[in-house]
Amino acid sequence: MSKLTIGLVGAALALVSSFVFSHAGHSHQHAGGQGHGHHDHSQSFPPVESAATPEGVAVSDCWIRALPNRLPAAAYFRIQNSGSQEAVLVGAEAKGFGRVMLHGHEEAGGMARMVHVDSVSIAPGEQFEFAPRGHHVMLEQADSDLEIGTRRPLTLWFKSEKALTVQCEVKAPGTMK
Repeated sequence: MSKLTIGLVGAALALVSSFVFSHAGHSHQHAGGQGHGHHDHSQSFPPVESAATPEGVAVSDCWIRALPNRLPAAAYFRIQNSGSQEAVLVGAEAKGFGRVMLHGHEEAGGMARMVHVDSVSIAPGEQFEFAPRGHHVMLEQADSDLEIGTRRPLTLWFKSEKALTVQCEVKAPGTMK
């Protein structure tokens, strides 16, 4: 191997390690401060085929950051609400994952931590971005390894049992956008 290849492999491993260890060090708590530890916040939703689409809501730029060895992954995207009413995201589903949860991110005492959120509200004419170091959909208990470059469906559930399914590109661990 050339010195360049060894350097690139080392940098990639360092980046993955830093994400894994920083994720492991996060306190997972409810927005109200209650730790969620091993509690299951995955929700049960009706069949997506019977759900109406939320009026005026569009989702773009969906991607999933894959981690090796079936470690928890995260989905990121932008929600645009061009409708006349508030859109309230209440959960998500993703085939191939045992647990899917909405998470936020907060700083406390100089330490970043993930917090479980029950919902995210998007006012009419506004947008909300799920991005690294911010809100994301946590994808846990994968039933298979994620393949970089493939697309995976993610169903976003809104108040009043409305749903929108989007295709998300699977990207490498070091991806930030």
